[in-house]
Amino acid sequence: MRRTPHRLVGLLAVTALAASGLSAAALGTAIPAVALGNGNALTPPMGWNSWNSIGAYVTENQVKQTIDFMAANGLVQAGYDTVTVDDGWSMRHRDGQTTDFAKTADGAMQLYDANGTPVSGADGGGNDTTSGHLLPAPDQFPAQTVDGRTVNGIQYLAWYAHSKGMKFGLYATDTYTTCQGHPGSLGHEATDAADLVSWGVDFVKYDDCPYGPTIYGPDGYAYYPQGEGKELTQSIYARTQAFQRALDAATAAAGKPKITLSLSAQPAHTGIPSLLGAGDPARTDPLITAAGTPPHQAPGYSPTGIWCGQVANMCRIGGDRDSELDGVLYNGQLQTALKYPGNVHPGSWNDLDMMFAGWQDTYGVWGVTDTSQGHKPFTDDESRTELSVLSMMAAPLVSGADLRTAADSQHTANGYTWSTGISSSALALLKNRDMIAIDQDSLARPATLVGNPPSSPVAPVVLKRQLANGDLAVALINQDPNNWAMISAGFADLGLTGSGYGYRELWTGATGTATGTIGGNWIPAHGVALYRIAGAGTGTGGGTGGGRPGVVGDGKYHALGAGGTGGQALEVQGGCSAAVGGNSDINAYQSGNTAQQWMFTPDADGTVTISDNCATAAQTHTVLAGGNGVGSAYLLNATPGNPWQKWKVTQSGSGALTVTNVGNGLTLDVAGTTAGSPGMTNPANPAAAGQSWTVLS
Repeated sequence: MRRTPHRLVGLLAVTALAASGLSAAALGTAIPAVALGNGNALTPPMGWNSWNSIGAYVTENQVKQTIDFMAANGLVQAGYDTVTVDDGWSMRHRDGQTTDFAKTADGAMQLYDANGTPVSGADGGGNDTTSGHLLPAPDQFPAQTVDGRTVNGIQYLAWYAHSKGMKFGLYATDTYTTCQGHPGSLGHEATDAADLVSWGVDFVKYDDCPYGPTIYGPDGYAYYPQGEGKELTQSIYARTQAFQRALDAATAAAGKPKITLSLSAQPAHTGIPSLLGAGDPARTDPLITAAGTPPHQAPGYSPTGIWCGQVANMCRIGGDRDSELDGVLYNGQLQTALKYPGNVHPGSWNDLDMMFAGWQDTYGVWGVTDTSQGHKPFTDDESRTELSVLSMMAAPLVSGADLRTAADSQHTANGYTWSTGISSSALALLKNRDMIAIDQDSLARPATLVGNPPSSPVAPVVLKRQLANGDLAVALINQDPNNWAMISAGFADLGLTGSGYGYRELWTGATGTATGTIGGNWIPAHGVALYRIAGAGTGTGGGTGGGRPGVVGDGKYHALGAGGTGGQALEVQGGCSAAVGGNSDINAYQSGNTAQQWMFTPDADGTVTISDNCATAAQTHTVLAGGNGVGSAYLLNATPGNPWQKWKVTQSGSGALTVTNVGNGLTLDVAGTTAGSPGMTNPANPAAAGQSWTVLS
């Protein structure tokens, strides 16, 4: 969402603080944290958000027009099934008041002490005296009659979206006020969650908008506006968790499905360590503790890519973007997304902000009455590039374009009339099935950078992404806004060992066979080539030079030795008499030990189920499973379709296997080298000996 000027100052001042990373070594020693795991967003969410094209004064009729357009033009069928109303939908007071709440000179809600005296809240104190329920603005969202019952405009839109086979989303914040100065949900979580559930909301965009003065720490450090009152004593982590739990309680009480939660926290907000409550859950969260918190930051703020998936399904990892493509290229949100692959797995996705593919200038006639670079519409080449980057990173595809007819999206100003409706060519790009298939791939492993980081903001970028069926997606990105570029990637750089591979370029539909390199054609300024290479999943050999590992689908049980352990074999911890739900571990290899024997059964989606050879009263052919993050690899009874019981198995040229969990995107490893060391899943690390498995029998 576009921010108010004082918030942009804070963003620019602390951009450098958002670069904190999380090492594989740190993750490997952390106690696994509990992921959100609400069963939603098992693939990246897709849909539309009102902000980029309509802004703060969005109306019921505009959203209804959008729903109609999306249903009539194949977008819902393509997967864009959620329409979300952003900030500006509510009255500026709750129903417990008759006038709008008072604000400070900084635009913050006025807080009061126990005697009703106004306070600044800059010390973490002060009370929000508002009460009651949020009210849809009646001039924007008038009440309607549905089946003989009068409902408010938001409830009506949820019903209308559902009638078209769609889901409905709504905006809220973890602060006292929204970015546009409407009531926020901090301190009102239970009330607001219950209302949203009763209105039929399926998806919530949860923003973070703390207004207030610049606050100086005990050492004199200027923290810029970080909020007031509870915004200072509770981390974004804690505030989001409170709302998420309120949503779960409300859906449980109403007997409705759980709501998908999208956290839109900004990297400008770092918190103030001296004011954060001693018992805040972010202080003891294992992932945050393992990563460490940079100086002048409080835990549970930036970077969200470390912890956010534990409390939300979608996680903003960078600031707001405008219609300049640089915001999604390497020096923008792509670089940040590449840092936090551990936050990407079914149920948790790094969000690179709403898309500008197909967006048209809402502020004037571009190039005539408006020349702001941040308002320049994307070319179709730039739209392809944005969609390619997001799909390669397994990011949500949430359109910010005006998805209405030319007549419905018409504007008149300064003697000019123009439409902001999406063009037919851009609409076709959004619906490209091959691009969407990359984004929604069930392996849920985001792309990695091929080669070194680009040497300049205009240097090319090459990304590769492993796919569930053994294919490899490759994006060749021309970051130069002015010049065409000839970009290619060699097989060695892509990790391919075969002599030739069939490919399809997903935007043109061109097919062929690559030998030695992929690409090598001219790519337009700010353009992209997006390839799907058949059978070229990294490490498989694949193509005309090999196939899937021989242990997959041969109907036999095999023993696996963990690298760096002297040939110790993966086994069911405690043997076949152990109860279901126990861990795996390693032990000295024993020929004929059924607890050390594993069958690799191919699934229809290209993944593999790994089952043991136990057949006892305690357990019978249980399957190897991973958890929601770093942690033990354990044995469960098979559950069809469970991504944490599915694996991707690849084989190097030397015959070593790499086994990757589909549910968490992490690699099968061992916690140590001695007998009894548990099997576990860790971030992929080519230097980790325990992630290299040898077939012993």
